[in-house]
Amino acid sequence: MLDKSKLIAQLHTMADELFVDNESVYTLVHDAWRSLVKDSSFIYKVKEVHDAPWPIPLWDGNLGDIIPIEVMHSGYTVLSVDGSQIYPDRHNILSCFLINTGAVVLPYGIPGKKVEFYSEPKVFVGVDENKVPFTTDTVNCKRQELELSAGLFLVQQHASATSPLVMFDGSLIFWHLSSKETQVRDQFLYTYLALLDDLYKANIVTIWYISLPKSKELLSLVRLFLCDFNHAKKELYESVESVVDAGIMENFLLPYTRSIVFKNRSSISDYYPPHVHPFFFYIHTGTEIGRVEIPSWIAQDNQLVDYCASIVLDQCKKGGGYPVALAEAHEQAVVKGPDRDFFYHFLQKMVIERKKSVVISRKSLKKRGIGI
Repeated sequence: MLDKSKLIAQLHTMADELFVDNESVYTLVHDAWRSLVKDSSFIYKVKEVHDAPWPIPLWDGNLGDIIPIEVMHSGYTVLSVDGSQIYPDRHNILSCFLINTGAVVLPYGIPGKKVEFYSEPKVFVGVDENKVPFTTDTVNCKRQELELSAGLFLVQQHASATSPLVMFDGSLIFWHLSSKETQVRDQFLYTYLALLDDLYKANIVTIWYISLPKSKELLSLVRLFLCDFNHAKKELYESVESVVDAGIMENFLLPYTRSIVFKNRSSISDYYPPHVHPFFFYIHTGTEIGRVEIPSWIAQDNQLVDYCASIVLDQCKKGGGYPVALAEAHEQAVVKGPDRDFFYHFLQKMVIERKKSVVISRKSLKKRGIGI
């Protein structure tokens, strides 16, 4: 049981660490950003950087442009997918896990079309096709694969929808694979890229949305500016390390506007085919700075970029600050406590019915209050 009085006492003693005054840091970053966007030669200096310790984005056009987002007046259909899981539990019954994929189809301003909901559970045994046990990390990787597959399925089922757009929660940049062993990285990466290629061939606009993003790619431009492109001089930029891109854009963008489009140059993005290479832009939804990631074939078309921004903004307005399609897809996907209990209790029932002998840890029995 949580001792609330002790917790409150600890929080009070840590208040200075929890609530750090970063006003001077943000002033430095914002001043640097205002200066570098006025420097027409800055992009050429950036292109000459090849050994920076952080991803350095590229862009076309004026870095300081603030682009108004048009209000959606025409009908459109947004398709959204999300996933949730029950991880393998070494304390519990059988070596298996569950991934639940949820999806929603939301038509707006289209007579005769109704909202559609989907939920598809899939159970896996505790080893992959190479007989290697799944871990929490590889379950997460598998979940993303199923989300992309479900998105492709929706596209195929609604190819004739009016102005369709597919929206995923999270990142198009598979950052999580960068630190994986080569076998795991390749196993999932090439599956992901094949699915991205199939989505591209379907010719339906596809985007990824990140709420409250923690990315620091634009901060990398500030770092370069502060150290005059000598990134070995860490003392010149280490004071701004706590700042994220959203903190820069919050001071720069006006409500209902977006930034220009940037090209991601992380090491993992080098594996992407050119037509699905990750690009991104930031958007001020009126309540937060969001990050929208798009494949190259969309990024090269200004009309499509504007269309993506308009739908994201419309979705955020309808969802009270967060895209309603993503929120609804999450509700279809989420596996709650009672669902987990049902999953394990039904497994136990199957064990009894089949008269199998399965060892369950005493810890699991105690936590779940199970008597057998």
